[in-house]
Amino acid sequence: MYLTAHRVRRIKGNKAEVGINAFLHRHLESDLPRNIQFDNEEIVEQIANNNTGKLVAESTDLVPGGSSVLSFVDIVGGEDLDKERIQDFLDRMELDIEGMHAPIIKPAPDLAVRFGIAYGLKGHEAREYRALTERAMRLFESPEPPKWRSENPWIVIDRKITDIQETFSLSSETAKNLIQMHNEPWVPKRISVEHGTKIVAESMYGDLIQHIAPVITGLTLEQIAAQGGLILHDLSSQKKIKWPELKEL
Repeated sequence: MYLTAHRVRRIKGNKAEVGINAFLHRHLESDLPRNIQFDNEEIVEQIANNNTGKLVAESTDLVPGGSSVLSFVDIVGGEDLDKERIQDFLDRMELDIEGMHAPIIKPAPDLAVRFGIAYGLKGHEAREYRALTERAMRLFESPEPPKWRSENPWIVIDRKITDIQETFSLSSETAKNLIQMHNEPWVPKRISVEHGTKIVAESMYGDLIQHIAPVITGLTLEQIAAQGGLILHDLSSQKKIKWPELKEL
């Protein structure tokens, strides 16, 4: 099990947006060594960076991806851990936060926790720790299905080709879903590119979809990748290609 919460900041125009994102991952028996022990400080980094498991729940203030992390808490442990054990461990660890220099790692045989903050939050360790662990435990107790991350692509971009140009727009279903997902007034965009312009642009900048997709979806490439990529749907031939692999479906 890997439970994590981050305070993140994203610059949008002249404003900075700040919020807390939390994610809960689960592991199958085959994902981790049998009888794994968590009383090793390196185990948190190994799981958080290399073996997160399957995302099963999330709670996000900001759209994941493209943000800077101001503080974080990582909790790893066996799949049989209950909330009472985790909460008791977190409460005990909070007593060690004051006066200690982050990042702090506290391991035990059945779970381990890592907490860290950015330099600008020095002196506010206890406050940040409580905010992050409370958010993480709310998600653990009341899991919310993932909204922003998926293994299978569901973002569909329709491509209409004429003698003069190519026009890219979202499918009606994708547009409806993205309107619901964006936590702000948002209108899907449409982009048309003349054939000659497209040839010149791709010779200079490579595949144009990497530039077009963020504009018409309102997502970064990282966020699109987190959704499993996207599907290009040629309205003339009805062919569907998975991007960025460019694999025909």
